[in-house]
Amino acid sequence: MVFSALGGAEPGPAEIPFSFDDGFIIFEARVASTGEPLNLLLDSGAGASVLSLRTARRLKVKLGAAEGVRGVGSQASAFHIDPVRVTAGSIPLPAIPLAIDLSMADDLCSRPVDGLIGVDFFKGRVVQVDYAHRRLRLAGADTGSVGGERLPVKVQNGILCVPVGVNDSQPRWTRLDTGCNDALHWVVPRPQERGRRAGVSIGFVTNPNDTTLMTVSLGAQSVDKVKTSLHGRPLFEGEAGLLGNGLLSRFTVTVDWPNQQVILGESAR
Repeated sequence: MVFSALGGAEPGPAEIPFSFDDGFIIFEARVASTGEPLNLLLDSGAGASVLSLRTARRLKVKLGAAEGVRGVGSQASAFHIDPVRVTAGSIPLPAIPLAIDLSMADDLCSRPVDGLIGVDFFKGRVVQVDYAHRRLRLAGADTGSVGGERLPVKVQNGILCVPVGVNDSQPRWTRLDTGCNDALHWVVPRPQERGRRAGVSIGFVTNPNDTTLMTVSLGAQSVDKVKTSLHGRPLFEGEAGLLGNGLLSRFTVTVDWPNQQVILGESAR
């Protein structure tokens, strides 16, 4: 497999270095028009890329109409803005069309977060997250030579979901969420807590429920004693929970959107 910003046969990989702060993937980018630096968090569980309101004000971005968005157990308002175009090195990132209050990220991450790059970064691409070497790599479409456990992907609520089983249960579709620094959030529905949640999903888990240790199955891979937060109602309709960096970081993760698969490779540390 050849890594390339354009998917061609370039000699070197197209990479974005990142830091792994407090279990979050954070990388430096710049506003294309001004060169203003930004700290962005890669959040595959977010339905849209967003700028923080604090940063929008710093950049003097005009706020437009508000739109309701949802996080885990919360609702918020995002404001439409003229799309802010950003780059990481020479790699263009998705234009950012919304601004939202991300102050809750300050309680979870020791670095200031200027925005989230959501699932639109992955669409149509092959993206490898190398946690061990702190690199995001863009790949060509041929992932046949990539070794590891291959999980099928289902796009649910606009987000990539993979099958996850716990304690020998049948696998259920679970959100692949690089914006979650925990290992696993798992839904054990309680009838009195059922309810539908709709809208664009953006947010952080700030109030986890009961926790327990579970054996988690990812295809033929089995991981014991995974700290799991339990929830009594679906976090997002039709999804079993969130698979976060606490577990994903044990692997080199290749997200292959064109071929609807995620490859969990051995982490070379």
